[in-house]
Amino acid sequence: MTWTEGGSDFQVRPEEHPAARILVVDDHAPNLLTLEATLGDLGEVVKAHSGEEALLHLLREDFALILLDVQMPGLDGFETARLIKERERSRFIPIIFLTARSRDASHVFRGYAQGAVDYVLKPFAPEILRSKVSVFVELFLKEEQLKRQESLLRRREREALERESAYRYRLLGDAMPLCVFAASPDGRLRYGNRAWTELSGLPAEAVEDLWRSEVVHAEDQASVHAAWCHSVSTGQPFEVQFRLLRQSDLAYRWHLGRAVPERNERGRISGWIITATDIDDQKRAEEELARASAAKDAFLAAASHELRTPLAAAKMQVQLAKRKFGDELTDGPRRAFEGLDRQVDRMTKLVSDLLDVSRLLTGRLSLEVEEFDLVPLLRTSCERLQALSADHRLRLEAPARLPMRGDPGRIEQVVTNLVSNAIRYSPHGGPVELRVWAEEGQVALRVRDHGIGIPSEKLALIFERFGQAHGARYGGLGLGLTISQGIIEQHGGRIWAESRGVEGEGSTFHVRLPVQSMLS
Repeated sequence: MTWTEGGSDFQVRPEEHPAARILVVDDHAPNLLTLEATLGDLGEVVKAHSGEEALLHLLREDFALILLDVQMPGLDGFETARLIKERERSRFIPIIFLTARSRDASHVFRGYAQGAVDYVLKPFAPEILRSKVSVFVELFLKEEQLKRQESLLRRREREALERESAYRYRLLGDAMPLCVFAASPDGRLRYGNRAWTELSGLPAEAVEDLWRSEVVHAEDQASVHAAWCHSVSTGQPFEVQFRLLRQSDLAYRWHLGRAVPERNERGRISGWIITATDIDDQKRAEEELARASAAKDAFLAAASHELRTPLAAAKMQVQLAKRKFGDELTDGPRRAFEGLDRQVDRMTKLVSDLLDVSRLLTGRLSLEVEEFDLVPLLRTSCERLQALSADHRLRLEAPARLPMRGDPGRIEQVVTNLVSNAIRYSPHGGPVELRVWAEEGQVALRVRDHGIGIPSEKLALIFERFGQAHGARYGGLGLGLTISQGIIEQHGGRIWAESRGVEGEGSTFHVRLPVQSMLS
């Protein structure tokens, strides 16, 4: 069949009809030969010697008509017809019964009840049989012709829709400010949009070997081509950064390439849509920011290191003055010395935190791992911290012993940071509860206060450098939790916080540490 195009109409001409298959079923071979000789020019005659053999043919092929002998051993014609009509694929195939019995009413009614469309008595007149069969063959061929016409029409409509979709894709792609490419299912690029032609100075179709062309920076070609081949072979999305040459000034600019597969109704990849977004300005800004951050970190590390010496000297001078003039000092100078001593300690703590953060960032925060009992360490820490605030009651719930392996000095630093925060963010006093226990090969520590709490949207912020849930009004640089997280993670553990941000309910910090440190 062919299409005649040139307008909205089309014409289908039969060029070569497929032969209609006719299934003849009879247990007598001479009868089958007679039927084949009589009907051979009307279609392909397929012979079956029994009902069982006829059913096997129907499993493999479709037929225009079935001529079925009524009286056969095994499955007779009526039972065979019943089974044929029960199967969805064959239920609408016309059946003509062949019988040598008289045309009594009960016999005829039973045949029609099983789905027969006609009866032919043996011996039959060849012209009458050919006439009956030719009607059903012609109907079958017409139906097949209609099916082919419908299929061709659907295909033409689908092709028209695909052409329209492709045209719309190109219009949409040309309207976008970023480079857009289309690729075939096997990954061959077909064309690029207007942004691509303006960038490269090349035609829209000059993209087939883009990834290995001089338009892509020589240092990026291998990696981007390998990433593209991997995406095409696996069907996974493509995302990679690379540099493209801008023809207007011969400068390479960074682009972010992304690609997703298009899939048809069967879920198979029918093509790819690729985009390349210019991120050169963003990339340069990120690099500049990274350099500035590195310079800032270097300055903080250097400044912190340089501040330790004068702070140590100031601390020593205050201690010497207190020892030398202690008995002679009046209340005013004594309070001044004590205040100076506290401020030097505070400055020393801030400098120490800055140094620890610098070591964390550079991977130089070292641990001195040993076996120790955590319970005495917690008791000593609580006694020391309790002396700093009479308004807060520190409560420790712990077993008699809890041996573990780790850096006791760093673990004490974490405990000090958590308890100090609990005190700082409970300005009206109240209890601070510590509980420690062993659980499934881990040490579990919980520090709970009843202060102002942490807003839920700030819970993720508090472990970042200089992150503070309530700003600077409660003091500190926002480094203690960052350092604590780094120490815990270096021990192979984790730390997190829980709070509803409701004043009076406070916050709860959880720490999990392996009993045997990962560094052991």
